Amino acid sequence: MSTPNISLSSQDAPLRLRTLGNSGLFVSELCLGTMTFGGEDGIWGLIGQLQQDQADELVKTALEAGINFIDTANVYGNGASERITGQSLKNLGIAREDVVLATKVLGPMGDSPNARGASRGHIMTQCKASLERLQTDYIDLYQIHGFDPATPIEETLEALNTLVQHGHVRYVGLSNWAAWQVMKAVGITRARKLCPILSLQAYYTLVGRDLEREVIPMLESENIGLMVWSPLAGGYLSGKYEGPDVSEENRRAKFDFPPVNRKRGSKVIAVMREIAAGKTVDGQPVSVAQIALAWLLHQNAVTSVIVGAKRVDQLRDNILAAQVRFADDELVALDEVSRLPAEYPGWMLERQGAYRSPKQG
Repeated sequence: MSTPNISLSSQDAPLRLRTLGNSGLFVSELCLGTMTFGGEDGIWGLIGQLQQDQADELVKTALEAGINFIDTANVYGNGASERITGQSLKNLGIAREDVVLATKVLGPMGDSPNARGASRGHIMTQCKASLERLQTDYIDLYQIHGFDPATPIEETLEALNTLVQHGHVRYVGLSNWAAWQVMKAVGITRARKLCPILSLQAYYTLVGRDLEREVIPMLESENIGLMVWSPLAGGYLSGKYEGPDVSEENRRAKFDFPPVNRKRGSKVIAVMREIAAGKTVDGQPVSVAQIALAWLLHQNAVTSVIVGAKRVDQLRDNILAAQVRFADDELVALDEVSRLPAEYPGWMLERQGAYRSPKQG
């Protein structure tokens, strides 16, 4: 397949650019996720089975809308997602410097006990394999896909630093790490003068605000960017899994992930529907899904929200969420219905910190 080159310099693109963490790297506030590319059987087949032509259309749609950020991983489709993503950029004639390409390493890529994890050997081997699949000389953002309890953090960080020094990787990030684990990694990079941790990719939604307890305060303190995965909670925040007409033939019936407290979630969906009912974007009614995405884009800690799709119309709807704006009372309503119950030490920190607030007096 061959198509004309796409211009990514349009001044009319509605998406805002933000710097990722403490860096000069500009990324769009929406990031194209490619988990739906290349799946066949098993978990990846349930998530998506898009092949090259379909993926090309999604990538083209994303880039033309102003998205310059694409996220994939070596395990998606057992390598197929990376291959399809790299080929899409070739098919569309995209200049390498016009796109920020992110991928991840951790999961099993073979039967050997050393073909998984965040060891130096696995990281070095898989980075080379990802570069080949993506058909590129470098990866803009290379992320550790999760925490590996079997490998010392020092070994992981030294391996990432080697990749940066060799020019195979430009920046490094983490995904699905606890606050203490990220902070330990930050301390090690500073003490050993290694390449810094630029970002954390994590789950964060109106029905999953756990990140606010420890992780988000840490990210804001250390100026680390936040990339949000599964912003619709596995499709739950589309609203199609709540109500009398819910079909049992849906993705969540087969793959119920991420976990959602349905009792609390139904109340959140109800408020989202009320707010959506009074809004339009480009003359079209705003959907519940767009409310969910727009809420994330209104959170100060969020740098970029990863949106995936199986169809072009789904992706276009997701992109329109960047144009949704909230009144103050609407944000208050969403916050109140989805707010986490207080836990220690949070409630004690708030109580004792009140008389030291700069706003006092």
